[in-house]
This record gives sequence, structure tokens and C-alpha cells, in this order.
Amino acid sequence: MIRRWFDARGAVERERFLLDTTVTWLIGNLGFLAYFLAKAPVYSFAAYGHMIDHRPEALDAMGLPLATVALALWLAQVWALAALSSKRLHDMGQGDWLAGLSLIPGVQILFWIALCSWPSKSSASVRAA
Repeated sequence: MIRRWFDARGAVERERFLLDTTVTWLIGNLGFLAYFLAKAPVYSFAAYGHMIDHRPEALDAMGLPLATVALALWLAQVWALAALSSKRLHDMGQGDWLAGLSLIPGVQILFWIALCSWPSKSSASVRAA
């Protein structure tokens, strides 16, 4: 399972890509989520979103041990999302270099939606035949 997330070789279908990227995002933000649930006076999506958008402030408030774990999980998430995007692009018949779009803030959500909705090259050729 871990190799599937971190190895950029191969291809992955839409359904598996959607599941893997969702789990990857949750694991990558687990440190921030744990801190938020432990320390937030009010639980709201707006407060959690503010913390995610201002990660340096959240890391300062966490303290070194928890901040190190949160940062390591986040960096692993970045690598895994790029690798999974590369695999999905292979399945679509595209080049790896487009996987860099998954790392650009603001573009990444649109790119993720496109990767989740674009048909596989193999299924498109099967339907055409």
C-alpha cells in the first residue's frame, strides 16, 4: 500500500486515484487535525481552514515534537500526491511533467477534479472499438 502511494511508476484508474488521494490528504493533515481537535476552543470548518491556510502559525503554536510530526506527514503527503498524479496521468496517456500542477496552490484542486473526471486512455479506446 505504501509503495502504491510513493512510487510514481505505473498507472492508476479514476476510482483508485480518488480513494488514494483522499486518504493521503487525510493522513497528511492528521497532525494539524489532532492539534486542532485538542486545542481549538470552537470546532468549525472556518477555524480549521484558517489553521491549514496559516501553517507556520499553527506549527509555532504546536511545539517542536508535534510540529515535526505534522510537518513530516505533510511532506509525505506532497510526495504521495505528486506520485499518484503521475500515475493517473500515465493512465490517461499523458506525460509525467503535468504532475507538477498538483503542487501549485489554487491550481491543485482544479487539477485534482480534472484527474478524477478524465477517462482512462484504455477505457476510452475500448468504448471507441
